[in-house]
Amino acid sequence: MRPRRYARSVRNSMIVGEWEPHTCAEVEFTLPSADDRLHFDVSVSVEARWGGVGPLPPSLLDIAREGMARRAEQVSAQRALTASERLRGELNTALFRWERVAATDVHARGRCVSVDVDEELVAAVEMREQAQRRHVAMSWRDQQRRHDQERMCAVLLDPLRATASWFLDNQDKPEQVATIARSFQEARNVLAPEQQQDSAGKLVDELLGTADEAMRDHLVGTLGKAFARYGRQDLVTRLETPREDEARE
Repeated sequence: MRPRRYARSVRNSMIVGEWEPHTCAEVEFTLPSADDRLHFDVSVSVEARWGGVGPLPPSLLDIAREGMARRAEQVSAQRALTASERLRGELNTALFRWERVAATDVHARGRCVSVDVDEELVAAVEMREQAQRRHVAMSWRDQQRRHDQERMCAVLLDPLRATASWFLDNQDKPEQVATIARSFQEARNVLAPEQQQDSAGKLVDELLGTADEAMRDHLVGTLGKAFARYGRQDLVTRLETPREDEARE
């Protein structure tokens, strides 16, 4: 029977009362949960109706029960064992409508009467969930600490930034800036790696040492623009100072 014709026949039979009297029974289901190998014990009141031609089949309730089980499993598998109260409401929502069971002419709906769980297992799941939450929180704290450490390393190896950071919090103590700067310079000398591999800065230094003045001036100008673009006017000033000294000489 085509879908439209079938739907029309269902509507007509409901209007004129051609449905066979429905059968109702309370059945027990063992439904899976989102927790591996743990399950819900669920009691469902199942209603079944026969919408086909011919007498009421003896297996009407069995077919309806199978249809209810499949619909209920799709819902319960999404919930942890600790969500039994919420599961009851979700099952009642999912099972409320009359629906055809597979390719049969049996229609079924249901009402969740109760959801039972093993309290000891629920307590174990709650402990596991708490442990997982603590683990996530500790992971976030560790990530933040590593980030802070990396930022602090960068500051300690740059006396100018370190001094500026200190002065932001101590602007009423300008007379101490020079002393603080020297302290950070000493710390940098102690903390800086003794031997470093080639870096971008070292390679630029080598290029700046070339005898080709045109290339040197072009590179210095390019670096100055890059520093200015990223808001490092202090580096622009430091870059231009040697050139001004050379010009005076």
